[in-house]
Amino acid sequence: MTLWSPGDRGLKGYPHFDARMSVEEAIALANDPTRVIKHPFFPFILYEKKWNRFAKAGKKGKLKERPIRYAARGDAYIYARYRHQLANRYEDLLKTHDLDGNVLAYRKIPAAPGHGGKCNIHFAQDAFLKARELGDCYALALDISSFFESLDHAKLKSIWCRLLDLNRLPDDHHQVFKNINQYAVVEKQTLYERLGHFGPKRKDAAGKVVKGYLTPLRKMPIQLCSGQEFRKAVAGGNGQPSIIEKNFKPYGIPQGSPISDLLANAYLFDFDCMVSKWCKAAGGYYFRYSDDILIICPGGKAEAFNMMERVRAEIESHGNKLKIKKEKSSVFSLESKPDGNQNVKLLHGSQGRNGVEYLGFRYNGKNIYLRDSTLSNLQRKIARAARYSANSLARRFPNRSILDLQKEFDYEALIQRFGKVRHFGEQQDEYRNWTFWTYAKKAAEIFGPIGRTILSQMKKHRKNVRNRADSEMERAVHFRGKKKRKAKLSFVPAKMLSPPMPPSHKPPSSLTSA
Repeated sequence: MTLWSPGDRGLKGYPHFDARMSVEEAIALANDPTRVIKHPFFPFILYEKKWNRFAKAGKKGKLKERPIRYAARGDAYIYARYRHQLANRYEDLLKTHDLDGNVLAYRKIPAAPGHGGKCNIHFAQDAFLKARELGDCYALALDISSFFESLDHAKLKSIWCRLLDLNRLPDDHHQVFKNINQYAVVEKQTLYERLGHFGPKRKDAAGKVVKGYLTPLRKMPIQLCSGQEFRKAVAGGNGQPSIIEKNFKPYGIPQGSPISDLLANAYLFDFDCMVSKWCKAAGGYYFRYSDDILIICPGGKAEAFNMMERVRAEIESHGNKLKIKKEKSSVFSLESKPDGNQNVKLLHGSQGRNGVEYLGFRYNGKNIYLRDSTLSNLQRKIARAARYSANSLARRFPNRSILDLQKEFDYEALIQRFGKVRHFGEQQDEYRNWTFWTYAKKAAEIFGPIGRTILSQMKKHRKNVRNRADSEMERAVHFRGKKKRKAKLSFVPAKMLSPPMPPSHKPPSSLTSA
């Protein structure tokens, strides 16, 4: 039997509770069932990924939060090794039940020979082309609410046994199962504050304490604390309350662990079988990418709403917490036109007013575009990167003007980060080398003539990046000036703090020197 290995790329270097491990140490730990059974799993570190949903100009999008939890190094290697074992069984199950083209996320699905693996561009293309082939049809875009947080543990255990073709889990598998269900977490900022890496840094103009990182993130220790420090500062020793929270609910697994994606996919195997069967019987298609479901079938409004209700009822039969909210579902009718295109009409829902949306793209019956929210996310990332660089320059050169800072600003580095990649032709099959621009270019190539509109959406990308950088430098200089003025106003010479003493006044003898 071939031993699982993380490889050099799979080694974890982020700050966590345990020390770095070599490839050999990771292999020895994760592949030894006896060590896995006895392994003390650390809490996950939790942070909230936050962003504002896309909104029309002048309006603020609704804040969306997604909890992300990441495991200690040794724990992550164990999860990855058991994922690898279960994934092979799961792939066999998908092929046996003809679901290979229906379940899309978290899998390596080969593209055409010599073209590597498929990504979400290929998946969106497959779906939109199927709609064009059907002509008159309907499309359902459905979303499973709080997917990872809603998985029932008892059902998950039965699925795990099914993948192993056993009636009960072996002790090592049960140890992994137990720790992924009854997982413990420590909130990241609270942890860093308890360990002295985060805390009060300064006071704002109103005198309010502003907290921040006392240790720069790039200098954060890889092993955050020793075992003794963990017990005292984290687990509740030394008179301090514990900051560890444990999941005692009979449902939910942590999104972000190396095994969670595979478990979430496998959990819905019976659901996928049923819905795929319904769609095939109707002459249509079923696609699921994690919690995003797209169904395209022949028929009209009545058939569409009937299918939506059947799918919503079916998901609820697989766990009390699993829901597909009707208000977050979108129903479309697609009618064929003589020129080969389609009329797309939104029948229900608020998402997709300009066409069917799937995996970051939008199809309006004629062309494929990047979703507005996809472009909005890009602009947000550009703004964040430009603001960081502009603020750094403003602090580094406190007396220079905007024009001087513009001469120092590395526009090309920012454009390269989000724009064209040099030697893209040599790197285009390696997703790690893609930027958003190369991603968009690749999408336009894959979609063909109906995807050329994507390039027009990116036409002014380079100019927009430069404009954003300039506006962030203006902002940085403006706030730098305000801080200087506040500092001058708040400064009072020491001799002005109390009235001058009369010449005859002498301080008490206790304050005079001998």
